[in-house]
Amino acid sequence: MKDPLGLWMTDNAELFRYAGEIPCMRDGASSILLSGPASAFLAPLYHALYPDAAITAVADDKARLDEAKSEEPSLYAVLADPAEYIADKADIAVSVLYIQGLDTRELTPYLFNLADSLASGGNLYISFPATLKYELSPKKLIQSWYSMEEEVYFKRYMPDDVMKALSMIGFDIRAVEKDSVPDLDDVVSIHAIRR
Repeated sequence: MKDPLGLWMTDNAELFRYAGEIPCMRDGASSILLSGPASAFLAPLYHALYPDAAITAVADDKARLDEAKSEEPSLYAVLADPAEYIADKADIAVSVLYIQGLDTRELTPYLFNLADSLASGGNLYISFPATLKYELSPKKLIQSWYSMEEEVYFKRYMPDDVMKALSMIGFDIRAVEKDSVPDLDDVVSIHAIRR
């Protein structure tokens, strides 16, 4: 793996352990949606957990999709804006390290699209860097935490706000986990079920 984001995820795999340890995810899931460039790198994990499932990765970065596909050849890669893509009733949807690139006005439509992508009773796993203090400012261009050579637009969300939005959209929150990371403060992982 050469992509700096993929390398960072490999080096910090413990942050994503919840993606594979959620016990109430469906046994024998037949369709899995990986939403966002970082999520695509989890394809080998989900292929190992659900070898018979159709796994779709959606990202607007062709190079990252190509690398994820080289790691997991059975992956179906879709070059599209993850915030606008709606899958056909997946059993599991995964969004890792993606929402912090969305402005506040973009977050709710993205979460609605994830809800529309899931079958009733489908599982959502979402993780994002969070902070304990609320920032009213829009996302800012900062140096990427995974590559010294890349800058990204970044906004920190409070976990309570994301959980409230998920609840209003039609999700039941099942689990929330938090890990502290020096460069990101906290990475929050939320498991929710679509009603």
